[in-house]
Amino acid sequence: MVAATKATKVSAVSKNKSAAKKVAVPTKKASVLAREAQAAKKRLLKLRADMKKAIEAAKREVAQAVEAARSALRFEKQAAKDKLAAKKAKAADAKKAAGKVAATKAAPKKAVTGTKASVKAAPKKAAVKAVTKKRTPAKAVVPTVATPEVSA
Repeated sequence: MVAATKATKVSAVSKNKSAAKKVAVPTKKASVLAREAQAAKKRLLKLRADMKKAIEAAKREVAQAVEAARSALRFEKQAAKDKLAAKKAKAADAKKAAGKVAATKAAPKKAVTGTKASVKAAPKKAAVKAVTKKRTPAKAVVPTVATPEVSA
């Protein structure tokens, strides 16, 4: 263990001596070197400021993109809800229309069965009423679909 510490001390001393020997002799005057150092500092500060501005701009762009994505997601969800609601409304309207058609078909039968005696008494009047009475077609309701401008 003692031998190991001696070896490290010797190598450390030799490194320090060689570092002292390798000091470079300046080729320019001190004032020129000082000016270059100041210019380098200015460039560094400018780069830092530019980098900071670039980072801030990138953060703003990221925030904008995230907000746009969220907005698009909300719009797509709303569009899907509207589409589903329209589909349900259309199915309900079709059901109502089918019910009305069945009711209108059933109503004349009831009227005919209730008025059998009067039909026999006045067949011409009943025939005229049957011919003039027209069935009203069921109205087709078109559901309104929200546009992106309205929902946004």
